Amino acid sequence: MWGSRSRRPAALAAGALVALGLVGSPAYAQPDPPIPPPPTAAQCDSAQAQTELPPIEAYDPRASAPRVFAMQFKQDLANALSYQSFRTKVECMIRQVVVPRLARDRPNVVAFNEDIGLMTIAIGARGALARTIFGQPGGLSCESQGLPCATLSALAAITAAYAPQVVAYHLRFPSLATVSQAFVAATDTIVRAFVQTFSDMARRYGVYIVASGDLPNFTESSNPADVAAFADPELKPAPSSVYVATSPDVHNRAYIWAPSDVRSDGPAPLRNVVATNDKVPLTPIEQELQFVAGPRSGPAAVANLRPYPLPGSAARIAIATSLPAFVYGNPPAGSDPCSDTSLYYMRCLDELGANVVIQDEANPGRWTGADGNGIEQWQPLSWMTSAWRAVADPTVHFAYAVNPMMVGNLADLPFDGQSAILQRGLTGPGCHYVGNQDWLTGEDQSSLSGDAGAKPEFLALAPWVTSDAARAQLRVVGGQLAPGSGAARENDYLETALVADLPLPADPHRRDCAGALKTPPPAAAPVRCPRGPTVVFAAHLRAGRLSLSGRARPCTRAGPRVARVRVSLTRLGVRSGPRTRRLTARAAPRGGRWRLKAIRLRSGRYRITVAAVDVSGRRGPAVTKLLRLR
Repeated sequence: MWGSRSRRPAALAAGALVALGLVGSPAYAQPDPPIPPPPTAAQCDSAQAQTELPPIEAYDPRASAPRVFAMQFKQDLANALSYQSFRTKVECMIRQVVVPRLARDRPNVVAFNEDIGLMTIAIGARGALARTIFGQPGGLSCESQGLPCATLSALAAITAAYAPQVVAYHLRFPSLATVSQAFVAATDTIVRAFVQTFSDMARRYGVYIVASGDLPNFTESSNPADVAAFADPELKPAPSSVYVATSPDVHNRAYIWAPSDVRSDGPAPLRNVVATNDKVPLTPIEQELQFVAGPRSGPAAVANLRPYPLPGSAARIAIATSLPAFVYGNPPAGSDPCSDTSLYYMRCLDELGANVVIQDEANPGRWTGADGNGIEQWQPLSWMTSAWRAVADPTVHFAYAVNPMMVGNLADLPFDGQSAILQRGLTGPGCHYVGNQDWLTGEDQSSLSGDAGAKPEFLALAPWVTSDAARAQLRVVGGQLAPGSGAARENDYLETALVADLPLPADPHRRDCAGALKTPPPAAAPVRCPRGPTVVFAAHLRAGRLSLSGRARPCTRAGPRVARVRVSLTRLGVRSGPRTRRLTARAAPRGGRWRLKAIRLRSGRYRITVAAVDVSGRRGPAVTKLLRLR
């Protein structure tokens, strides 16, 4: 509808493609790796979030109308134990939410979240300590200062665990930053887990996928020296190639993967990438993490923002990852709105002819808390200046805004929000985010007085974890969800998805507010768990190998579900060398059964300590057994 407005050439410079790793050397191209088999029903059952709501649907199946899925993904460290556990969680959500609702003969776009790739930095044995720090709800916290203290501590653990890779990259990049070096060192891990997973899912299910992660530019190398330096030592057999950072700069990068390859060379998981976007401007937390913003001016800035024309439709998809979706600015009359994308981001997207904006989101802060500007005291009201403004502001022309929100606690950071799909020109009765019914004197900025109340532009809106109420009541619930609260609700966020057809031109007579009247899942009943979840286990020895199995139970029948079991295996009587191995097993959602595969042991005496951890992060009493291996 708006595509004819763009006056800029559509070509992206070949140099930009090379810089992103999307074009490789013709002399080297690894074949696409085989896609692992899909997960079983039992594996998907184990990967479910504690609280889920069936997808909210807003169909209008007209010819050429893309179907969009906005995935409200619940992050959980249990899904970051291994490459397989992360892939299983993502693929199960696609199989359960997307596959049964795919549009036929029209493009399907699955929009995941900002930073969905973040947790993959903690995969495997090298990420074990970081996972422990990320998963301690009552640990170090600077939430009140808006700083990610525990996150910085976890990244320091990653840096230590990847010490050989850090050293290797410092030799290549003397300017490697002290915080973001963790992401550079873990490039191979992040690419295998995050980039390869979404690339494979787009191919397997014939969909377009949008998601973002934090990583540098990279290439794929089969050089034996690179493989020796950067390969994951846990991968068996050892890989024939590795993903190697080509720059010390870490970007918050969004990708759009297509259903099939669009190039035959370059790194395998990038061959079906049709668009990328490096976030600009960055948030204060991202600046603390020493990320590098995307280009703000010149041809590179325009290429970074250029909308992707979705084949088989009139949609021109643009990415506005979190903060950029709030950035409109007021360029001087007659000036180029793309002259500085850090000041006029959304106006540049409008100039480039975007008609569908995907605001992929990982909002670090309580949904019921204050806005980061230090003035507005209710975040859902300040949120109206992003996705809702995109389709309500008459000075821009976007037809749709898609805002998938990631939820779940990570270390000292709560991630929360209500996912939404919005459409320009709807005329229904309207709806609103929780706590937005009225503008409140003393809490709300005067500039937001017109943003309160029901708005018809909400085509589909996910409910929050509880029904709308007075802000004071909602703040209590937000506090219960937050890290370290100890409440039954702690980290019990809602996982769901929104599904909508987006015909162009948009139909103003469609019914609005799908899902807004849905009843949120019932609140967890207050449960007294002075001791936390319990565990029993048996040890089995055979031919020098130890296997463990058992069952974990909540503290009461109504208590929080057991998520995992932590095992410490300590060799006694050893004066030097490694003495303790720490392992984690996932507990089945139904029955709490768990198992650790056989571990090879040397002869000697061992102490085995096992404790269960529930989904709120509460650790139960440990059970210890002694074992002698002759």
